[in-house]
Amino acid sequence: MAGLRDLTDEELALRARREPREAFEVLFERHRIPLYNFLSRQGADEARVDDLFQLAFLKAFRAIPTFREEARFKTWLYAIAVNVLNDDRRAANRRGATTEIRETMLVVDPEPGGGEEVDRVKEALGRLAPNHRQLFTLVRFQGLSIADAAAAIGMTPAAAKVTLFRATKRVGEILMTMKVKP
Repeated sequence: MAGLRDLTDEELALRARREPREAFEVLFERHRIPLYNFLSRQGADEARVDDLFQLAFLKAFRAIPTFREEARFKTWLYAIAVNVLNDDRRAANRRGATTEIRETMLVVDPEPGGGEEVDRVKEALGRLAPNHRQLFTLVRFQGLSIADAAAAIGMTPAAAKVTLFRATKRVGEILMTMKVKP
């Protein structure tokens, strides 16, 4: 397994077609925390995030034979996670449930003394439309390029660039209107 850890994500994904358990295990370890954090930033409660996380990785494991050589694994994985989120949101709407943004939307290690600021950012992100929040968190927190994030959520890069600009501006506006506690 040590040799597998030296492979890129894309090499592991292709190898997972032949050795699904070993190769996918390395991919899981590499991406489990970032993917969990991405899902938790989308507004579901912790129990639901756990379910969505497991479902996203299960779907990725089952779909690994469809992974294309020219794709980036990270983008492919986040596209699956976005689809899981959107399917869950649609199912909740069909059931008549409302999706509430929870208070602890961001799972980040805040800077010392930055707790209040993190809470303000959580609240601001909670006011964004779901696809804007997804794009914002993929680029700003998960480190995807605008083009990769756009591919993950089904936008063109040009539309994603405009949407990210507007979402960032909106978060800034929301933060400016929030009162800072003395």
